[in-house]
Amino acid sequence: MAPITTTNREDDLLPGTEVVFKENGELAQGELVLVPHPSNNSDDPLNWSATWKTIIIANQFVFVFISIMTPLAIAPMTQIFEAEFHKTLPQVNMLFGAAAITLGYANFLIVPAANVFGRRPVIIVCGLICILANIWQGLVTSYPSFIGARVISGIGAAANESIMPMVISDILFVHQRGRSMTFYFWAYFMGLFIGPIISGAIASQISWRWFFWVCTILQGVSWILTIVAHPETKYERSDPGSPTGSVFDMALPSDKQEGPNASDSEGRTSSPSRAPNTAQLRPVGRPSKEQFSLIPRMRFNYSLAKVTRDIVSPIQIFSFPIILWAAFAMGFAANCLLALNLTQAQVFGPPPYLFTPDQIGFVNFAFVVGAAIALVTAGPFSDWIALRRARKNRGVLEAEFRLPTLIPYVALCLIGMTVTAVGYQRSWPWPATVVAGYMLVGIQVVGIPAIAIAYAVDCYKTLPGEIMIAATIVKNTFGFGMIFFFNDWAATGGYLSPVLTLMAITVGICVIGLAVFIPFGKKFRHMTKDSKLHSL
Repeated sequence: MAPITTTNREDDLLPGTEVVFKENGELAQGELVLVPHPSNNSDDPLNWSATWKTIIIANQFVFVFISIMTPLAIAPMTQIFEAEFHKTLPQVNMLFGAAAITLGYANFLIVPAANVFGRRPVIIVCGLICILANIWQGLVTSYPSFIGARVISGIGAAANESIMPMVISDILFVHQRGRSMTFYFWAYFMGLFIGPIISGAIASQISWRWFFWVCTILQGVSWILTIVAHPETKYERSDPGSPTGSVFDMALPSDKQEGPNASDSEGRTSSPSRAPNTAQLRPVGRPSKEQFSLIPRMRFNYSLAKVTRDIVSPIQIFSFPIILWAAFAMGFAANCLLALNLTQAQVFGPPPYLFTPDQIGFVNFAFVVGAAIALVTAGPFSDWIALRRARKNRGVLEAEFRLPTLIPYVALCLIGMTVTAVGYQRSWPWPATVVAGYMLVGIQVVGIPAIAIAYAVDCYKTLPGEIMIAATIVKNTFGFGMIFFFNDWAATGGYLSPVLTLMAITVGICVIGLAVFIPFGKKFRHMTKDSKLHSL
């Protein structure tokens, strides 16, 4: 069956609107329209086997988990740093802030570099920077040197804020991305959750410096895995912006190719120009040798004008209402977690709790449980709802179809932050605050960003890296500002006001977005459909 062409309807050309089922909406013979349209080459990342895609996503998981763990997992060591460097709590929190602010703004260089040189060399370079920064942090003897090491650490770790969403868009079809986007946020926040557990235990039992040595070892392992098992995923197709999809059987593709194939001058295996109608005939292959190159060079058709556009576009897309909303929804949902990280030592260190650094770290297990629940619900649930509604909509998938799945996570944010604020203020027994409050916050901090960002990427498929830059700027800029006032606000006015204010902002942003974009999101997409950013 030839590719389905739907250009006779203007809606089908609208970014974020895709035909994913046959015209009658039935899943006849398991056929599904694949968007974006893959090429006929076996080294096209969209055509790689499920095994290779799993290896790449697992590699990204390891990189994201480890690289974010080091710069943002020092909360349990706050009291140790206060004594070691003779600094106040806000000054120690600046160690967190120096890394956090760099994490956001370094992506203005990382994303253009990933578009010019590819994802693989950028990850390798950033991984090496992380290793060197970890060594520096393990050897620091002064506060200014520590601040410098944290800045460098943030530069290296910044790649985890943008590269994995770009890789997901490179290798997966639209109907598969919700689950993998949740997996990305799970990896990111698991690094934030488990990092304090590890840092607190090591600092209490051995030395705080050994936390950075352990991170150096883990980052080294991740770096080696990237070199040997993470091929280049950026791939230029002849019609990357085509709204047309191809119909393939949904059955898992076999690793064997059938049908006549020919090799071109670059060693690619090409199949006939007519798109095959079954998975058995579709090219299913693996990365080529060139995609494992260690030499970063301009292998893609990128001019200086396009590089400049890459640098400017993360700011320009703030004028797109959908991206602006998604960035703020993710940013403030994530900063709910930051609020609890900043106050952990402040709450559980003094009486009546008198927790040690390792015990303060252990409270983060509640976040881990919450994140695990979000992993198995947010992505699969949003994908299932979106496809189910598309089937009822004559096979047409609208990006807004996944938005209603955000509602339960917004409710959990409200409940979790309220329980935590009241538990802090009234010194409830720690199981009530941690098991109930922290766990619910752990669920929402993965669920809300995953669904909001997946929605934005569905609407603007060519801008996954830029969308993550926008979201990271919001998250890290506000988070950086929080270190200057949040602890003092809690100390002078109690915990109810700061924690509940942050909760109200987060819930309010999400509710406004749901009220506006569920009924009118398509109109906003129509307003920006002619933007040149769709051709990035």
